[in-house]
Amino acid sequence: MAKSVFKGIRISGVAGAVPKAMVNNLTDHRFCPEDDRKKIVALTKVKEYRKASPELCASDLCQAAAEALFSGLNRRPEEIDAIVFATMTSDYRLPSTACLLQDRLKCRTSVVAYDINMGCSGFVVGLYNACSLIQGAGLKRVLLLTGDTQTKLCHEEDKNVVFILGDGGTATLVEADAGADEIVIELMTDGSRFQNLYVPAGGNRRPSTDATREVREQPDGGMRSEEHLYMNGMEIFKFSSSDVVKTIAEFMEAEKISPDNVELLFLHQANGFMNDKIARKLKFRDEKVPYTIGFYGNTGSASIPLTMAHHFSQKTSLGKERCLVSGFGVGLSWGVATMVIDGVYAPPILELV
Repeated sequence: MAKSVFKGIRISGVAGAVPKAMVNNLTDHRFCPEDDRKKIVALTKVKEYRKASPELCASDLCQAAAEALFSGLNRRPEEIDAIVFATMTSDYRLPSTACLLQDRLKCRTSVVAYDINMGCSGFVVGLYNACSLIQGAGLKRVLLLTGDTQTKLCHEEDKNVVFILGDGGTATLVEADAGADEIVIELMTDGSRFQNLYVPAGGNRRPSTDATREVREQPDGGMRSEEHLYMNGMEIFKFSSSDVVKTIAEFMEAEKISPDNVELLFLHQANGFMNDKIARKLKFRDEKVPYTIGFYGNTGSASIPLTMAHHFSQKTSLGKERCLVSGFGVGLSWGVATMVIDGVYAPPILELV
């Protein structure tokens, strides 16, 4: 069990950025009949999402979010000790995009900078890394970046994914603070089920060929090549409503927390039906479970902090709030964390062309 308790660490700020270009699930995707589009929207609750242009990368979204944090918190880039970037859509096959962001953000060359190839659980895994660098290595400030441009992985006529997955990027400043409450994080992994959510070809295990690039209708009815994202929706739903719920429930019991003493539950924005089921099983009331999936879609590693940034930027006053967060998906990997958010800085979500 990868469960750790981190002391003297706080989240000072969280910011988000999304592409300005918007996809409307009811009026776009004309390859799919109108009645089917309406049924999908009613089930997933994804009415619209943001789609990056070919030139816009996850790093661009995260950079904009980070610069907003620096400005609003009056932090200088040279005060950052580490950059951790969780993403499935890096700028290049190599190097790590965090290295490029060190230069673009004008951080010191002595900064620690690396990528984590994680998607839906990326924020929780990234937070674990950030806290470990502070508590274990004595660093003071870690810039946690999480972002994905998942629409670049999807074929535009694959009905299994194009109604759900959107693009977004976030920046979270994690800092040492002797007076902060504990952050407790538990991580889980089951690689035996990786084929339920992956890109089958185009990597080193199955290099790109004419055959893997061929777009055709697949047995599940989706239109895609083997170099596009495949998702077994039913298996991911089973995993989320069983393994993930079980882990969160056991974590809550161990930490002696309940829906009564937790102000907010931030879930990975998988889809509306799935998240509703998880929240109901955990007995959380609707007002304690913020959503952004209806207008940003499932933004992968960015979905939890993007929801946090949107939620806290809407509030006129900020006090101490006990939060429970859980990310789950690609890997298969999942994690849960609890923390007290106290006066976090959250600017309005940015839009990039």
